[in-house]
Amino acid sequence: MKIIRLKLLFLILVFSFGCKKPKTEEKSIIKPNGKFSKEITAETINTEKDNYTYPVDSLLKVDVLWTEVFHSDEVNPDLEKKTWFGLFKKGNGYSLSETDISIKHAYDVIVDEDESEQTGWEVSTAIKDTCVILVEKLPGFVNKNVEFVKVPERIYPEENVDFKFLGNQYKLFATGKKRKESPESDWWFVSDYKLYLTTFVNGKETTELLTAKKSFDEQMIKIIFAGDLDGDGKLDLIIDTASHYNVSSLTLYLSKTGETNSIIKPVGVFSFVGC
Repeated sequence: MKIIRLKLLFLILVFSFGCKKPKTEEKSIIKPNGKFSKEITAETINTEKDNYTYPVDSLLKVDVLWTEVFHSDEVNPDLEKKTWFGLFKKGNGYSLSETDISIKHAYDVIVDEDESEQTGWEVSTAIKDTCVILVEKLPGFVNKNVEFVKVPERIYPEENVDFKFLGNQYKLFATGKKRKESPESDWWFVSDYKLYLTTFVNGKETTELLTAKKSFDEQMIKIIFAGDLDGDGKLDLIIDTASHYNVSSLTLYLSKTGETNSIIKPVGVFSFVGC
């Protein structure tokens, strides 16, 4: 009887192992339009390439302008010869339109002693709608109404914004330090600041550094526009990346980067001072 029991136990074990399917590795598949799998913080991203002087303006090669009167050293009049596209705001919408531009001498109220001197440069366009930015002609730029999404102008450390644009999920978030001079103050003192954009590339969460500043002088990073400029159905950005209250730096970020697994890259900037 004991021998029979042992044989039965042996047969049960043989059939149990024989019927068990080979173990397969379970792969986590993230859908491109799904939710982010985890809370993204400074600890969950690769900061190896990050620094506090990003982007570096001198490395951005696309010419960018704006319409206003500027100091003599802020505008190259030869840029008038290029083909230009402007992002224009009219009513509640935006349009991207090819436009002639004019760069003419003008009275600089800060530098010139009187209106006869005119050392400044005035940039103007043939289109009279409100100009958000002027960009030299790039691949994908055509006359069109521009899809856009509303996002907060300022994102402070420890803040994040999730949103969808043209079917894709995005997250803007910032790291760094912030403090108020007093509890009643509306203004934050920010340092060690980094602004990031996250989305899905080939089913994988990918995060890109947008800008980094060690400190600010009564200024803060400002998102001016979020939408599709280059026609690829993905998010492009215009951000004022200046860190000083008397400076503006209109920085253009495009999603057509030419790099594998890249979300967005800064391509051009126009910097100028207020006085």
